[in-house]
Amino acid sequence: MINEQQKTKILFFTPTAGRTGSEMMLWYILKNFDRSKFEAGLVSFAHGELLHELPADIPYWVAPRDFSLLQKFLFKLGYAPIDASIKKAQKQFKADIWYMNTMTLPEIVPLAKQLNIKLITHFHELSLSYESFKYHDLELIINHSDLLIGCSEITTRRIIESGGKNAISFYSFIDTSLINPDLQKARALRKKLGIKENDKVYVLAGTMNSRKGIDYLPAIAESFNDPNTHLIWLGNKPKSGLIYYIEQKCKAIKTTKVHLPGLQRDDYFNYLSLADIFLLTSREDPFPLVMIEAAFLGKPIVAFNSGGIEEFMQPGMGIVTKSMSTKELKEGIVSINEGMTGTNSDISKQRALKFDISNQLPVWEEILDSFIKRSL
Repeated sequence: MINEQQKTKILFFTPTAGRTGSEMMLWYILKNFDRSKFEAGLVSFAHGELLHELPADIPYWVAPRDFSLLQKFLFKLGYAPIDASIKKAQKQFKADIWYMNTMTLPEIVPLAKQLNIKLITHFHELSLSYESFKYHDLELIINHSDLLIGCSEITTRRIIESGGKNAISFYSFIDTSLINPDLQKARALRKKLGIKENDKVYVLAGTMNSRKGIDYLPAIAESFNDPNTHLIWLGNKPKSGLIYYIEQKCKAIKTTKVHLPGLQRDDYFNYLSLADIFLLTSREDPFPLVMIEAAFLGKPIVAFNSGGIEEFMQPGMGIVTKSMSTKELKEGIVSINEGMTGTNSDISKQRALKFDISNQLPVWEEILDSFIKRSL
């Protein structure tokens, strides 16, 4: 039992400490949570760049999944380097609760059971992602997490449909105070990309993979067939065969301009500010942070109905298509451009502010307080 005057110690787990949506949201939490009530530590499974931005009062440990030659040899002898790293972190930090940020770390679950530590699993995935997990791993997460959090209503429904009994919804959020595009740098980007004054610019964002719909990009470009139209995709560019194909396909398009600048840091919001319309082509997306960011910038949104987007969008913000069709996507774009569908940047910005850290972090802390009272 935790004394009411004592801080609750939470050990967070994250896959890469990279700039994915789920990990950015975790960093917003780690930078801003109430230090009078909680104490945090972090275990990352990679030496990601966000570790350099971790607040000084949060200790961290790295449990790398890429083993050294010695670790590989010891693993064959029965030594488990990941388990050893996590046990070391727990021994030093003495956490009351483990918090698994995303379901991508199933190896944590049996360790939590073994050490008799309460486990919270925060889902940022929908059911298409379940295919990449072993049957038993998902079963373990669903049945042995003490609290299951879905980052949207549809995410929580999928958890419950999977047999989850202790699932609640908590919407992902952003820190709008960090969204300050530099107009001078944005103008420089327009010049660099060859965007003329009356050209149309459509921005997409996310890791370049099939779940995010990167394979739709060439078809969208071909549907416009217009040298005054620019498509910009921001995001991590894996060294996959699919990306090679997309790059070659887009290079062959001589009219519509396609730009793949890759993962952006300093210029991310400057690029996003270039959009006349933000496009979301995901096949499945629980509650993407970039849609909130685009809305905060007042950008109309045209999106496939891929999950959480339908919970976010309101009249005056744009269009959610009925099908995952590039034809319907383009029709939505044209409808906004020609004024057949009205949009209002103030409506978009006010909607985004509801998912700002100032509103959502107190809700997260209430969820933790409630869990602590009934569990510890």
